[in-house]
Amino acid sequence: MTDHDSNGKAIIGSDMVLEPANPLDPSGKPPTGIIPGFTSIFRTTKHPADAQGPWADPHGGMQDLVGKEGVVCRIVDFPPIPADHPDDVNFMHRTISVDYGVVLKGEIELVLDDGVKTLMKEGDVVVQRGTIHHWNNVSGQNCRVFFVLVPAEPVKVEKTGELLPATDTTHLEKPKDGA
Repeated sequence: MTDHDSNGKAIIGSDMVLEPANPLDPSGKPPTGIIPGFTSIFRTTKHPADAQGPWADPHGGMQDLVGKEGVVCRIVDFPPIPADHPDDVNFMHRTISVDYGVVLKGEIELVLDDGVKTLMKEGDVVVQRGTIHHWNNVSGQNCRVFFVLVPAEPVKVEKTGELLPATDTTHLEKPKDGA
């Protein structure tokens, strides 16, 4: 991460090695086996973002999937899930955000709620605009996807005016204080 010194000169503020967190473990311990790893890279707390001042370290534990006011940047490692194994993480979900996903390594299916599947390969990019979806690694090898999630207004159904809600993902998020 870059930063500035007290004279305004560009510096390297951090070059730490980031560790993935297990989305099913409230403490965020590193994943083992067939559990995806969420590596939080950076998050802002407002828009426009503050490019100076104190830095809140998002590493070493679970974070909310999407910030309410700021942008979230993370890498998700999706291990292959054997057909005979329960999949507790890759479920249909919607976040109230616009998400940019870039496949860095491997292949993964993007599955929409109507059953449409799109195979995404290394270098492919998807822009998710509040759609309900899930990810399915059918490749037999690990898949790494880089995500940037930007908070958005809820999607409004044109015919009914209904606002489409976010899916409950609290089992994948940082526990709230007092919980």
